[in-house]
Amino acid sequence: MPGGADIVVIGAGPAGSVAALEAARAGLGKILLLEKADLGRPKPCGGGISPGARKVLRDLGLWEQIEPRTYPISGLRLVSPSGAEIRISGGETASVLNRSELDRILVEAAVDAGVLFRPRKTVSGLILKSDRVVGVRLGDATIEARWVILAGGALPGRALRFQRARTMSTCLARFEDLPFDPHMVEMIYDTELLPGYGWLFPESAARVNIGICLPSRKLAGRSTRSIFESFMRRHFGKRLASAKRIGQLRGHPISTCAWIRHPAPPGVLVVGEACGLVNPATGEGILYAMQSARLAVRALTTGTHRNFNATGTAALYLGSLRRAFGARLLAAELFTRLGVGALDAVAWLGEFPLVKRLCGLTMSRL
Repeated sequence: MPGGADIVVIGAGPAGSVAALEAARAGLGKILLLEKADLGRPKPCGGGISPGARKVLRDLGLWEQIEPRTYPISGLRLVSPSGAEIRISGGETASVLNRSELDRILVEAAVDAGVLFRPRKTVSGLILKSDRVVGVRLGDATIEARWVILAGGALPGRALRFQRARTMSTCLARFEDLPFDPHMVEMIYDTELLPGYGWLFPESAARVNIGICLPSRKLAGRSTRSIFESFMRRHFGKRLASAKRIGQLRGHPISTCAWIRHPAPPGVLVVGEACGLVNPATGEGILYAMQSARLAVRALTTGTHRNFNATGTAALYLGSLRRAFGARLLAAELFTRLGVGALDAVAWLGEFPLVKRLCGLTMSRL
């Protein structure tokens, strides 16, 4: 691929697509968005769009286009480790949208803004000059760039991995005709998964996705698939009798963090899950992906206007990440260590309206 770009973005998920879109809108020059696969490939993601993620999409001017394609959520069925449950309705609503469809919408918006999108392009390394990254390699080809934004998710290539984040393992399947309460998600804190959990997210009136996430250290030689199948038998056995599974089981690691770091070389900004920006309590990543992408572009814009060097721009970006997400990620980490153990008491007290309200508010803020 001849020529160069002002900014090369690696990865066309929510983080990369929003970074490219915002960079184009900010007038930062020629923006090139690279994706190693075809657009719209299936993703092992529940597709939950939280109230915060919805606000970002509204700020981007995309929510009116996206909302009609989503399935609205207005309730939560929470099952504690002992099997007690609490049902919460009202409060801040969320939505569910298949990740492949969300990715497509975001990429198309970026292209409409002038971004050059190139699928099936795998970045094999970075180009260094005087200890600063000045481009990327794609096999034998090179692309020069003033900046590289890495949005490659949990598993970037070895040459693009700058930190060792903690990982959670996930497994997900989709079903049709499985009975569920309309507009209600289910979060099941099964003892085999703690401090992770299992979920049911409705995607439409007839289709749901069901998945699990747990710390990878808890696998202890077992496969995520076998743990998922055991979880399904315990919690969905009767409901599976009339259900039809759609597609394959899909699993993937999730990179999480409780303290934000940015150990990338000068000339590179890392966004989304590639930076470990995933909620350690819920596994939510879409909000963090899109918002970190916006913060990266703001840092680039400010750094350009103020003539910051690459190190100064990266420091500006890291500070904005910690201000935006530091307290929230710390609260989520504390929940995984202390709060999960209190869910039995919460479920037992769940008939009290105040407890229900506080529980719903807490879960929406994690």
